[in-house]
Amino acid sequence: MRNLRFIQKTLALLLLIVGVSFFACQEDESPLGNDAPNRDIPADPGGSAPATTINNVRPAATFAKTQGNENRIRVSLLGIIDPTTGQPIAFSGNQNLFVTEDNALKGVKLTRVSSSASLAADIVFVVDNSGSMFEEADSIAAKIIAFANALGASGLNARFGCVGYDGPVTGALDLTVAESLRTYLNRPGFAGTSRTRGFGGPNAQALQQAAQNQNLGIFGENGIVGIRFADSLFAWRQGAMRVYVNFTDEPTQPSNRPWHSTDGFLASWSNLRGTIHTVWSGGDTTWTETPLFSEKPWRLSIGTGGTIRVIRSDARDLDLTTLPVTVALQNSWLVEFRTSNSNAPHTVRITVKTSGADGETRYENIRY
Repeated sequence: MRNLRFIQKTLALLLLIVGVSFFACQEDESPLGNDAPNRDIPADPGGSAPATTINNVRPAATFAKTQGNENRIRVSLLGIIDPTTGQPIAFSGNQNLFVTEDNALKGVKLTRVSSSASLAADIVFVVDNSGSMFEEADSIAAKIIAFANALGASGLNARFGCVGYDGPVTGALDLTVAESLRTYLNRPGFAGTSRTRGFGGPNAQALQQAAQNQNLGIFGENGIVGIRFADSLFAWRQGAMRVYVNFTDEPTQPSNRPWHSTDGFLASWSNLRGTIHTVWSGGDTTWTETPLFSEKPWRLSIGTGGTIRVIRSDARDLDLTTLPVTVALQNSWLVEFRTSNSNAPHTVRITVKTSGADGETRYENIRY
């Protein structure tokens, strides 16, 4: 009997040791709780992002939870071109790119856009189709189609829309695939500036009615009118990068309406609603602005972190595949980090810091 009791006690002790070891291993394997799917993301390093001093770039991003893993946040970051070198910045987490959530510096995993790491981008071409654009209109349409085809080969999951304006909105095509954009721009009987006139796509009638309601009392070429139209009515995808490319040869003309002025627009524009890139074919860029009447359209790009390209009046030198915005899109990044709370609002800062380029964008009170 004494031997039997000894054996029983020994077995009980062995079971206890095995149980403790098992649970200890479980805790060691997942120090952040049940977070095994996120082990590829580095731990939060502590500290803070470096201060910016040059402030010559502005990061642009959109945020989304990972389906089935809501603590893993996906940031679609538009590529940034270094102003001093003209080359896209190759990012490294917490080396030259820093993400801060509620003042806590995050560990980040970075993946460059490619066929195996596709990012979504919704791109809208906002095209001045007033009479002064007759020289470049056909060339712009052809180059837009080539641009859409080139982006598809870069790994971007891109959709494309179009808004034509001549003071008021005169045409639109909601976000769609490249082939539908090509069909819209090449409709039989439409050439020159008329290519971006008229409404296409399944919701053409609704867009036309919305334009009629919006356009009352609007005069003078103004890309802001077209951008606001797309922003409020197009079928944007959640988490997709939002990009506008505004083609014009005329100043932004708010007609003394602060809501349609550059400063009024930028004051109300959220960082999450997209970057605006300008293609200017109006010649001289040194003219003096008259606020509320004649404003430089590329100030929309400066204010939203977009890019600017000046081209000839006939657009013969336009190659959208080499535009700064195209280079930025083709060098976009997927940035992933663990959030402290997937259901609460946060303040997120994205900081870029290199020897020749630095800047920061703050996203206030956002929900992923």
